[in-house]
Amino acid sequence: MEGLEAWISLLQETAAEKLGDPLDRLLAFHGDYFNTQYEQSWNLPDLEAAIICANAAVEAIPEDHPDRAKSLNSLGYYLHSRYERTGNLQDLEAGIEHANAALEATPEEHPGRAKSLNNLGYRLHSRYKRTGNQQDLEAAIGNANTAVEATPEDHPDRARRMNNLGWCLHSRYERTGNQQDLEAAIEHANAAVEATPEDHPDRARRMNNLGWCLHSRYERTGNQQDLEAAIEHANAVLEATPEDHPGRARSLDSLGCYLHSRYERTGNQQDLEAAIEHANAVLEATPEDHPGRARSLDSLGCYLHSRYKRTGNQQDLEAAIEHANAEVEATPEDRPGRAGSLSNLGCRLHSRYERTGNQQDSEAAIEHANAAVEATPEDHPDRARRLNDLGWYLYSRYIRTGNQQDLEAAIEHANATVEATPEDHPGRASYLNNLGCYFYSRYGRTGNQQDLEVAIEHANATVEATPEDHPDRASSLDNLGCYLYSRYERTGNQQDLEAAIEHANAALEATPEDHPGRARSLNNLGCYFYSRYERTENQQDLGAAIEHANAVLEATPEDHPGRARSLDNLGRYLYSRYKRTGNQQDLEAAIEHANAVLEATPEDHPGRARSLDSLGCYLHSRYERTGNQQDLEAAIEHANAALEATPEDHPDRARSLNNLGCYFYSRYERTENQQDLEAAIEHANAVLEATPEDHPGRARSLDNLGCYLHSRYERTGNQQDLEAAIEHANATVEATPENHPGRASYLNNLGCYFYSRYGRTGNQQDLEAAIEHANAALEAIPEDHPDRARRLNDLGWYLHSRYERTGNQQDLEAAIEHANAVLEATPEDHPDRASSLYNLGTMLRSRYHLTRNLYDLEATIAAWLDSWNMRTAPNLVRLKVAFYAISILAFSSVKDLSKAYSLLHDATRLIPLVILRSLDREDQQHILGQLTGLASLAISVSLEASRSPLEALQLQELGRSITNSQLLDYRSDISNLMEHHPTLANTFDSLRQELDSPFISTKSLEMSMNQYLQIQQAAIHRRNKVAQDVDNILSQIRQQPGFKNFLLGNSEEYLLSAAQEGPIVLLNVTELRSDAILVTEAGVTSIVLPNVSHTCMMQYFGEKPPPTPDIENAKKRELLGWLWKDVVQPVLRKLGFYPRPKDSDTPLPRIWWIGIGLMAKAPIHAAAKFKKGHVKKTTFQYCLPSYTSTIRALQYSRSRQASTIRALQYSRFQQGQQLPSISMLIVTMPTTPDKSSLSSIVKESRQIQHSLRDRGTIDTLERPTVERVLQVLPNYNIAHFACHGVSSINPADSHLLLVKESISHDGLRTEEVDKLRVKDIAALKLPGARLAYLSACSTANSTSPKLIDEVTHIVSSFHIAGFPHVIGTLWPAQDEACEKMAADFYSMLSITDNVALSYRSAVLRLMEQKPLQPMYWAPFIHFGA
Repeated sequence: MEGLEAWISLLQETAAEKLGDPLDRLLAFHGDYFNTQYEQSWNLPDLEAAIICANAAVEAIPEDHPDRAKSLNSLGYYLHSRYERTGNLQDLEAGIEHANAALEATPEEHPGRAKSLNNLGYRLHSRYKRTGNQQDLEAAIGNANTAVEATPEDHPDRARRMNNLGWCLHSRYERTGNQQDLEAAIEHANAAVEATPEDHPDRARRMNNLGWCLHSRYERTGNQQDLEAAIEHANAVLEATPEDHPGRARSLDSLGCYLHSRYERTGNQQDLEAAIEHANAVLEATPEDHPGRARSLDSLGCYLHSRYKRTGNQQDLEAAIEHANAEVEATPEDRPGRAGSLSNLGCRLHSRYERTGNQQDSEAAIEHANAAVEATPEDHPDRARRLNDLGWYLYSRYIRTGNQQDLEAAIEHANATVEATPEDHPGRASYLNNLGCYFYSRYGRTGNQQDLEVAIEHANATVEATPEDHPDRASSLDNLGCYLYSRYERTGNQQDLEAAIEHANAALEATPEDHPGRARSLNNLGCYFYSRYERTENQQDLGAAIEHANAVLEATPEDHPGRARSLDNLGRYLYSRYKRTGNQQDLEAAIEHANAVLEATPEDHPGRARSLDSLGCYLHSRYERTGNQQDLEAAIEHANAALEATPEDHPDRARSLNNLGCYFYSRYERTENQQDLEAAIEHANAVLEATPEDHPGRARSLDNLGCYLHSRYERTGNQQDLEAAIEHANATVEATPENHPGRASYLNNLGCYFYSRYGRTGNQQDLEAAIEHANAALEAIPEDHPDRARRLNDLGWYLHSRYERTGNQQDLEAAIEHANAVLEATPEDHPDRASSLYNLGTMLRSRYHLTRNLYDLEATIAAWLDSWNMRTAPNLVRLKVAFYAISILAFSSVKDLSKAYSLLHDATRLIPLVILRSLDREDQQHILGQLTGLASLAISVSLEASRSPLEALQLQELGRSITNSQLLDYRSDISNLMEHHPTLANTFDSLRQELDSPFISTKSLEMSMNQYLQIQQAAIHRRNKVAQDVDNILSQIRQQPGFKNFLLGNSEEYLLSAAQEGPIVLLNVTELRSDAILVTEAGVTSIVLPNVSHTCMMQYFGEKPPPTPDIENAKKRELLGWLWKDVVQPVLRKLGFYPRPKDSDTPLPRIWWIGIGLMAKAPIHAAAKFKKGHVKKTTFQYCLPSYTSTIRALQYSRSRQASTIRALQYSRFQQGQQLPSISMLIVTMPTTPDKSSLSSIVKESRQIQHSLRDRGTIDTLERPTVERVLQVLPNYNIAHFACHGVSSINPADSHLLLVKESISHDGLRTEEVDKLRVKDIAALKLPGARLAYLSACSTANSTSPKLIDEVTHIVSSFHIAGFPHVIGTLWPAQDEACEKMAADFYSMLSITDNVALSYRSAVLRLMEQKPLQPMYWAPFIHFGA
């Protein structure tokens, strides 16, 4: 450049006449020469030289010279070229300035004025494209129009000026969407081409512009003739352009663009490949530093991105992103195209996010889109499109995170886009489409129907604005169909569903066979067919849905990102066909597809939660089919994972919560573990809270919650749960349209809850409501519906209850008719048949009581025995029906004691099998509470049927204190089997769990009765096989050494060995008979207790306690006298312990008493004969009385005592002591929040410490927390508790009251009670424990009549924890008595170290003080070894 400038200086110094030409003309000539060189080589120094020469020429020509305008025009032209190359806005401004100056220097009538106008218009148009300032565009159009008008028809420059005017009008069309501008642009472009000779060098460029305008009209109208014409022109341009022509790249670029559009229209991949080929050629022909290179990169990236979307080939996507990055890097910060480059990069990163779920890509896409919007002026024509893109990316992030702010921002941007876009703009339809999509999503989030209506309105507007043959019409129809389908889901209006199918069909017809968008249309149409199937149960619709889903899958490459979704839908439809037909192959295929979806979905992908949900659903169904608990556990695991992967405020979270709650409920039904029920309720509540009032899914959520609350009511009896269930069920029915397919089920549930309330309150209105709703539910389902049997069953039961209430025999006959219909509809070996047979038997028994027709009673027994013999039914159901059958066989006029005994013999052996070790104590209690009295009845029936006392004893040992037995550390059958034969143990445990689970009815499946029976037969076959497998595994176990009597009861040898230290006496009273079974070393015998009746027991133990102490003592004396005379004395006499010789010095014998049923509440130890103000005879005079729950529990106590004694003897030997050393903990609670103070406790503690001061370590905890006690208790072998005790109706919740600190709502420290519960104590394992002394009220009292045979109270819990000896109380003890009893007990223990003897001595001393007040001295008992 320095040489050029020196040459110009030399020219300026030399006289013009010496050069032979004016200086300005010479400089202009050289400027033109250098510009021509630049246009051929794109060598920027040539352009710089042209500008230098043109500048010098302008400076050299006088202001008023007639050629000055020409020089200004040339300089402006070269500066504009440099602007196009570098993007330097100063060059563009200077070019405009020079064009303005040229125009001003040209007179109005001058022939060169048109050229100046044209040049100025061209540069103003460039500034418009840079800034988006519409004033520049209008000025450009004005100048171009004037230039054309000022140019004669036959002028050689008219074509060029018409071309420029057309291009400016095209830009205004792009800005405003005004089609008149587009038509005018095409008209001018056509005229320019026609006016240009075939061999003119500018013809190619003008044809190219015409093609571009025609392509724009195609994009506006969808008229394919315009697209074909554009391609034709582009091909002609390319043929007319030499290989090495600098303009060839532009022609290739245009042709590639039009071919890509045709690909988008037809799906013809050859067009796409050709577009990519041309774009590659353009890029290769464009120098690295060429200003058009960024555009070339953009086009190639765009086409590769389309190929990625077609094939799913990620290499194409990565290449598209690479090109977009290069495009951004090649575009300076202030270059007008930078915003577009950023926009393109954001688009491709967003696609990668959709592929991989990598949120970094999502965030980067949003960042680039934001930057693109910020770099785009408010009135720029591309601003609307960039706002649209930003909204879409924010919407995608909302889908990922559920953050509603993103959704609201997307709606805001979309609204702004639509508002900024003229009514007739070609892009408006697309923007309306997106806005509708966002409103639709907000509807899905909030359930607000206004949003859905707005979405439909926008979708309708989109379809109306899109011509019939437009390539986007199919997509618009698809969306409209989708929104109408959602309105159908909301309202149940089938017209919306039919319209959705119609639109989806139209979309499919408008999409070529090989078009990449065809898969979406197939997918949507399949979805709507599936919904119509759900509505009408027309299996053709389901078949069509599966057919379309298969077609979608076939059209989707293996590695395509959309394949997972296609698999998901196909799996869903196959799952529905499984539910319709019961064909397990469909279920297995659904699970296979769901697994494939999950494997194809990255860990952090937003769609993974949905995939986990689907797989969990199918596995849960397989669990319902097969009872395989592994499937249930896997379903819970997947549902939990789905929930964890779903943000708190995500709209899909409710679905995951709902599914997880459902699976927890299924596990609760399987195991009766209340924690699962609580979890189900918790999740259902969360679903309801997350579901808006008017959301279409709210009814189902209410229904589920009502069901779970009703189950909890049945479990706990809490009426609040029942009322809430009714409230939710009512709301469900009200929210469900009359013709909704789920309404019948909701009505049935509401009827069930009304019936439960009737059972609770006896209010006949509730019973009538139950019958009304059950009738409505029955009428709402077809004759062959699989739910019909269940609803007949419910209605029959309600009618039977009304008969019991009113005595109306018509209700009874109708109930029996319904029960018979249920049985006819239920296969012979269906597990649910057991319950149906029970119901029929109950109704027949009612008719027997009415008519006294023995046939009905015999039919009742037959029905119940058939029910018992259903070995595939859950064991708990079989046990309950056996109990009812035994009651008739033992007590009625058709008495059959042999059959009753046989039934009891088998039923009792089932009791341990219904209690799963995985259940907590309260869940076990719930199950056993349904079998109250079975063990007691077994003894009576055995003896009445002339079976041996040993057999009666063995049945008692099997059927009593089950929960305690499972917690003891002795070698029980199952734990022993687990130690020696773990494989057999695990197999047996798994089989018994499966067999004991409730049979999962397929009542909710949408299928004909024939299909229903097919699926049931498969499940029944599985149950039969499991039942046979249980028999086989039991046979294998009993063949193992030492397991001959596995689950058959203890051997005679084992039972007799327990009597080595003294007899064991079982006392049993039923309505059938009263007996004492005596276990001695010599054998097992029994005696009848003729004067003891069930009626007497109810009088003594079924009444509320008398109101005053005097009356209480009088009642207790009466009771103790009766027990002495009619129970204890006959037993002692039989054992040879009564009468006892006077002055006998033989040690008193030990007797362990076991009270069965109500006898468990009897104070046998204190039985006494009162005479003349004192106790004349008492149990204590003839034996050392103790209690145990079972013989096995006693053996356990002795084994623990033996190990403790050995340890103490060793300690004593080490220390040279006479008596064993002790380590003792004393826990005292002199005051307890909200309870009376125990003033004597401090004195009691001091006396104990004094008595045992020389025996070892004694530590005291005053008013400790439960946590502290549980922490230190294992360190001691004696534990003494002096505190309040509470016996609860829920035995596992019985507790000792301690204390803990809490912080009140106003920040103050307060105290509250801390409960040391039975279940916490029983969970302990204390190998060194010896004695627990519970100086508290009612610690050995069982207040629950249903669980009296479980012997679950505070005393037994300490026994289970490891204390061989426990001292407790049967009823509230007086403070003074507690203090003296403890003092005397420990005083004697310090001398004898014999717990039973010390206990007897202390009670007798209390008796001596207040003999006529048994409430004072009689509550204290000894439990254990």
